[in-house]
Amino acid sequence: MKLSPIQEKIVETPGNLIVRASAGTGKTHTMVNKIAKEIDDNHTHKVIAAITFTIKAAQEIKDRLSVDVVQHFIGTNNSFVIEEVIKPFMKDVYGADFDLDMSTDYSAKVDTFQEAIEKIRNEGILCSYRDNKRNFVFDLAQEIVENSSACRLYLQAKYFKIYIDEYQDCDKSMHKFFMYLCDELNIETFVVGDEKQSIYIWRGAYPEAFKSIWNKPNFKKIFMGDNFRSCQQIQNYSNLLCDETRSLYNPTENIDNIVWLSPTKANWATEVLSNIVPDKKSALLRFSNDNARIGASELTTNGLEYVYIPQTPIADITTDTAWLYTAIAKYLIIEKYSAYDVISEIPVEGNESRKTVSTVKRLLKRIEETIDDEQSFGSCVTALAEYLGYDTRPDHINKLFKTISDTSFHVAFEADKYKHIAITFHSSKGLEFEQVIVFAEDYRLSDMSSIYNHYVAVTRAKSKLIIVKLNNYNANCFQNNLQKIFSESGHNIEDVVLF
Repeated sequence: MKLSPIQEKIVETPGNLIVRASAGTGKTHTMVNKIAKEIDDNHTHKVIAAITFTIKAAQEIKDRLSVDVVQHFIGTNNSFVIEEVIKPFMKDVYGADFDLDMSTDYSAKVDTFQEAIEKIRNEGILCSYRDNKRNFVFDLAQEIVENSSACRLYLQAKYFKIYIDEYQDCDKSMHKFFMYLCDELNIETFVVGDEKQSIYIWRGAYPEAFKSIWNKPNFKKIFMGDNFRSCQQIQNYSNLLCDETRSLYNPTENIDNIVWLSPTKANWATEVLSNIVPDKKSALLRFSNDNARIGASELTTNGLEYVYIPQTPIADITTDTAWLYTAIAKYLIIEKYSAYDVISEIPVEGNESRKTVSTVKRLLKRIEETIDDEQSFGSCVTALAEYLGYDTRPDHINKLFKTISDTSFHVAFEADKYKHIAITFHSSKGLEFEQVIVFAEDYRLSDMSSIYNHYVAVTRAKSKLIIVKLNNYNANCFQNNLQKIFSESGHNIEDVVLF
């Protein structure tokens, strides 16, 4: 893909840079090109760190890069601070008791920083706070980097640039840590994000952090507003939702790409299907899994099959072995997913250099042969995990066994196969569909969190957006608040929506 002028400018701009990237602007494509150029331009021993929120996002960056990244760090926020700060330097600050193997188990909860320190000392477990808006792992990393000169010298000597994706999802502790690396250690920093797409405020995301960098004098600033995904009318609708994009409004003569329906609870599915083009991909996006499942059933009953994509039992596993459970599930469920794919998903923090393909193949084959015997299955999964250097837990293996043996969960691993799906809008982030169906009642638009949720949902749509407004309190709040938001820039809902 050719770079647009604004993407080219981002790739060529040196130094600290913050990019505000609206939905559909080609953020990942731009960041990958920038990383590749700056690795090529670097003639020192130093490397880069590309930091993401998920292993999947890190893998996508690795897959897209055409340069050799073996020596570079491309991985998750937590894996970066655990592998580069906590494990090697905790003993430097807290003493020899902490020169030990550590594993993560974020389902283990504590109330205080000191309790979490004792959990590491006694059990070798990096846990999390009971308050999900606080972040122990990054609080600990901050303590270490501030109090260990060896850690600071190591990071300065190793990294010439840090790239941080989806910065709007950072919490306060992450923000403090990353800005310390930038401002105190003078490691060049590239930040990309969009506060309008912050849908994790409920679990500690702090979009104000992103906004604060925008005002820092030591950062250059670039705004990416060209949405290459959605048609102009859907762009207009989404741009009017937030202050910083309202100036991008560009009136269109045709407004039939967004359809507003006011059906009854009994006939909503019929009305929606009369506006859906069956041979183009579509998604029903709901707030809750239950509503997504019920919606899929009603649409299917009324003539067009919609597949509900459920949350799998293994989806809520938060230990550092979580990636392996997912990889094993894919291996057993997806026909073309091989042992090589499992190996490719070993996180950066895993010691993949000593793993042999033949051994991984043999251990996976043993797992496959025991899928009808839960006890043997568990033993074989544990054997593979131990070979790769990971710990397992009986309750997690039980969730993996349930994921594999209950075929209703299998669709979650091959969602791309289906033309029409129903999922939560949280699960839709990063995806796109020709047609999107949303329910007004899922977004009251009474606070920024709700507005951001709605922005993410509607910007998944490429050519058609269907808004279903039933007659209930939340849906009426949505309509009233939407009109107030649009009127701030002199527009009515009717300017961009077909009633």
